[in-house]
Amino acid sequence: MGLRDTLNTEENYKDGLISNREALLYFQEKLRKLQSDLDDGIENYKKPTIEVYNSTLATILSYQRDILLATYSSGNSLSAFKEEYISFVSSLIPIWRKEWGYEQMLWALSIGILLNIDEEIFNQLVDLVKKDDPEDYLIDYLIQARHSEWTVRINYNFPKPYGYTQKIIEEENSEQALKLLKEYLVKKWYQGSRDAAWYDVHKQNIKNHVGYWSFESGALCKLKGLDYKELEGVPYFPYDLVAEGETEE
Repeated sequence: MGLRDTLNTEENYKDGLISNREALLYFQEKLRKLQSDLDDGIENYKKPTIEVYNSTLATILSYQRDILLATYSSGNSLSAFKEEYISFVSSLIPIWRKEWGYEQMLWALSIGILLNIDEEIFNQLVDLVKKDDPEDYLIDYLIQARHSEWTVRINYNFPKPYGYTQKIIEEENSEQALKLLKEYLVKKWYQGSRDAAWYDVHKQNIKNHVGYWSFESGALCKLKGLDYKELEGVPYFPYDLVAEGETEE
């Protein structure tokens, strides 16, 4: 299919995926060597080896995140996207912390719901939240969708833009909830993400743009059973992730 995010070009996405995958392989090999050094008690760096090891884990996650987003934005198949998602989760698990990883966890849970990901993978994310609890309404809601016993707390780590999702979640009228979701996508989500590292990157260096996606909007649409067809073409909405999930159920 064609590009899902047209702010970048097919060529730039392709080149970026190639370079990011090459870098990923380099740092994965570096990680293996660092693990060997740790096992043997070798210190080859100015910083302790464990610090270099953890820094390399973070670098790997960063590249895997960009590969995940570019795979979706460039129009690759959802099966290819799913493979990158599984790799993304594998990169997230060793180092996730609530202090810096809110958005990564939100993406991981939302995409997991949209892909109907298996319980083993989803529960690895749940275990991370249990261990280092961000106490967040939206994350709680997404987990409760697969774990009915999970408690939803009224607290937002990032009220802007995510606090608005409470209105969508608690609205019982489907038409009104759809209207609120569209408003969130059009007026709230991107505009409220000014503090995100990726905000406006397409204006700063287009080659670094890997796509803007409100995956939680797709998850909310699916969980509330809203008419996703009404959101086709709305910016930032992962339309075919919702649509394909509907056809599989």
